[in-house]
Amino acid sequence: MAHPSPLRVLVIVSQRSSLFATARDSSEGLIPLATRLLRRNTLLRMSDPKDTRLLAVQKWRTRIFLVFDIANTDYDAMLGHLPEHNQLPVVVAHFSKKKSAYSANPWIARRVNHDIAMLHNANGFNSVPPFMEDHSLGKTPAYHSPRDISVLRVTYI
Repeated sequence: MAHPSPLRVLVIVSQRSSLFATARDSSEGLIPLATRLLRRNTLLRMSDPKDTRLLAVQKWRTRIFLVFDIANTDYDAMLGHLPEHNQLPVVVAHFSKKKSAYSANPWIARRVNHDIAMLHNANGFNSVPPFMEDHSLGKTPAYHSPRDISVLRVTYI
């Protein structure tokens, strides 16, 4: 049996969603709901993906974003800051009043992969996911020991 291809999932939860409190309080609880939605929309073919890893949670007042990988057996937290280790295909599970799932366009996929690399870099050596950022109170996150400040420049092109 062939090993499934790795996939990165961006989950967007709007404050209009009944799942907003769940996303805010226990984000990992959204992983099974997101995988079910992806399967329903034929974006995920595995019946029960067991190899999932929550990478990042970013909270804003009106939205919560989380990113997790499925079947990324090559993942290595020590190399997660390198762009070449963040080239996964990305799908989106969006929870608002309605639920939708779709393949990310190339710009969104590059941005998600880039942001995960930047979070690995910003959080420093020996840091492991999930990385948490809470912007909901208007406070900007501080990173006190990034791995390499030269790669903190933002490029989505």
